[in-house]
Amino acid sequence: MSVSLRDNKTTSLQVYKYGRRGAETQSHKVSVNVIASVCACILLMAYSLTAKSQESSVDVQSLLKENNRIIKTMLDYRYKGGSGAFERDFFLNVDYNKISRESCTIGTTIMQFTVECDGTLGEFNIINPLNDYINSQLQKFFLMTKGNWNECQNSDYEYFEIPILFTIEGLETEAIGFITNYDEELGCPCKDDSHFHEEFEKYKNKKPKKALKAIEELIRRNPYNESYIEERNKLIENLKN
Repeated sequence: MSVSLRDNKTTSLQVYKYGRRGAETQSHKVSVNVIASVCACILLMAYSLTAKSQESSVDVQSLLKENNRIIKTMLDYRYKGGSGAFERDFFLNVDYNKISRESCTIGTTIMQFTVECDGTLGEFNIINPLNDYINSQLQKFFLMTKGNWNECQNSDYEYFEIPILFTIEGLETEAIGFITNYDEELGCPCKDDSHFHEEFEKYKNKKPKKALKAIEELIRRNPYNESYIEERNKLIENLKN
């Protein structure tokens, strides 16, 4: 079972597109796809943010854990030294900087890229970008991997979509990354997911703009949870009326 933001079901998330080999940059909102490849009708997130949403979160987490297992298998095959070497190189090259932590920039950003079977770096995009600094760190890391890829015989092993969670030590969140970059808290304490669930429930009928701010923070932390996307879209429609 795997979760992807490439095929099948469409949601709207922000994407930074860098083109081939991470060269040219542009930023815009696009439609991104979400797939549960083993079962297209799987119960991903048809619920609200109540008790049913909590059940849905368990479903999402189990899918993400399985997805991470598949990512590990692919990296073990394609990356020289395997998934462990990939993670080591990530931490040697990607900085979760002080300003990001002070401003509670927390979330799951997704490295979406291709590496051709001959080892040539292909397109590189960042789905659900957190800020410009982290974007630049991820782009730098991707370019650094040049020459570190094993050849393959099957194009199925050319596409990668790797969730990276940036979070604060001790903070409670449902988000799961293939790589989790923990660091110590700086400045004011950052809020757990539960705070934003409470804010959403409190304001969704009375102050939709405040509720929208809360749900967008939850999406930033877990872009795979489609129930959040659905609730955000409802709020946006309500604000238009």
